[in-house]
Amino acid sequence: MRCLITGNEGFIGSHLQEQMEKDGWEVIGLDNGRWSTRKMRNTVEGDIRDKKMVDFLVSQVDEIYACAAQINIDYGNEHIQETYDINVNGTLNLLEACRKYGKPMILASTSEVYGSSQMDKMSELHSLDAQSIYAASKLSADRLAKAYHDTFGTDVKILRNFNTFGKWQRFDSYGGVIAIFVDRALRGKPPVIFGDGEQLRDYMSVSDAIQGYKIIAEKGRPGEPLNIGSGKTVSVNEIAELVRKYTGCPEPTHIEPRPGEVRRLCADILKATLMGFKPTTDFEKELKEYIDWRKALPLT
Repeated sequence: MRCLITGNEGFIGSHLQEQMEKDGWEVIGLDNGRWSTRKMRNTVEGDIRDKKMVDFLVSQVDEIYACAAQINIDYGNEHIQETYDINVNGTLNLLEACRKYGKPMILASTSEVYGSSQMDKMSELHSLDAQSIYAASKLSADRLAKAYHDTFGTDVKILRNFNTFGKWQRFDSYGGVIAIFVDRALRGKPPVIFGDGEQLRDYMSVSDAIQGYKIIAEKGRPGEPLNIGSGKTVSVNEIAELVRKYTGCPEPTHIEPRPGEVRRLCADILKATLMGFKPTTDFEKELKEYIDWRKALPLT
């Protein structure tokens, strides 16, 4: 069996490729290299905005994992057209090719489509209230996938990952807050926090995120979203304090809030657990493991 992973050199995409290959799949990757975290085998250099390339690659595989995206909130607010071209038109190219060739696809959506939580935990039925340009573009892709299923019967499943961390996550401005905080700490610099730091997120290890892909591929229903997360929250301030605990870095500094940033995200994962999802994330333990891994890398 052969699959296509778009964005296979990104953080989650590269971990997904490793797991798929362990499971016996032949993986073809499509990545433009712009936001790569590491080089992966069998990668075609290209872009999901290239309709002809997408059409050809989809025709050559049995299943598609759509991970490629412009994921940076700040960049999205400054480069609106580009963000929409990648996240919406790129997704459209993939969906159209899947419809044409009758191929199944799993779309990497995001918890950001929900906006700030209106209840303790956010189920797949939570209202959709994207608050940033990035989130709005991902919401458009998410609903476009559902429309392709409802209109054409396209076999597309929608995975809504909550915040993910682990090895190979970028630590520049396109990375996650944990990776950025740790990189600054190892350079003797303080974590920089947007706003008051009481923003709450549901963090899971990348291994749980990959478990989620396996669950939705095997048991998910086309046209339906599935939350994958830990079901617990951690504040940005708590992350900063744990990073200080394990690195001895200076106290964090606070700057102006980020426009469009949501205040709270926490996954209701009942639907996933009924399918067999078993989150294993121990946040502090795995944060410490990530810090130890990052310490072993050179500070470039």
